[in-house]
Amino acid sequence: LPNGPAAPIVAGANARLELQHFMEDPIVQALLATHPSLGRILRPLHTMLGLRYPASIKRPKSTKPRPKRTRKPKRQPSFMDQYKINPDGSIDFTPEQLHEILGPPPPPVPPWHQPFVPSFNVKKMWRKGP
Repeated sequence: LPNGPAAPIVAGANARLELQHFMEDPIVQALLATHPSLGRILRPLHTMLGLRYPASIKRPKSTKPRPKRTRKPKRQPSFMDQYKINPDGSIDFTPEQLHEILGPPPPPVPPWHQPFVPSFNVKKMWRKGP
């Protein structure tokens, strides 16, 4: 093989020519006609060197039908698609969504059930005494 920066190009061109002459040989043509399985060896060489396959080594057409391609189901909407997500990661709920998530609002608490919040300072009264 030649040496130098153009060595791969020259070697590739030589290999292409040699393979083309090899495939044109009548003995090789007769051999390929009797043994079509030899095409498995020669097809990658043709691909590697950028040559088209001669008719003698082309793959035979398949007689069995191809299985039908199964289609992927369309993307199902995500659970979170129904909510508006803000850039900071918080979620803005609509009143309907809040009602769906939390249920109806609780009934109002009667005044006697409200927690006791003294309106005066208990500590000051304790210090003063009665």
